Amino acid sequence: MTKEIEQIEIKAICPACNKTISELWVAKLDSVIGVRYAYICMDCKNLIKITKEKYLDTANLKQNLFSQSTTA
Repeated sequence: MTKEIEQIEIKAICPACNKTISELWVAKLDSVIGVRYAYICMDCKNLIKITKEKYLDTANLKQNLFSQSTTA
């Protein structure tokens, strides 16, 4: 498995720590099941979401990452 990590700027509230964040870590995880992107809060270091897609514009990113999740 290979990993690449980058930072992106965003203005949002972390669903885990409820703090306003200005940056996220995006980790690209390449494994036998394919490429996934893990979005991690820079403040509390909690995983926000894992997706198959890498979101390039911040409006789309906020809508998809910080919307209500159906998982528990």
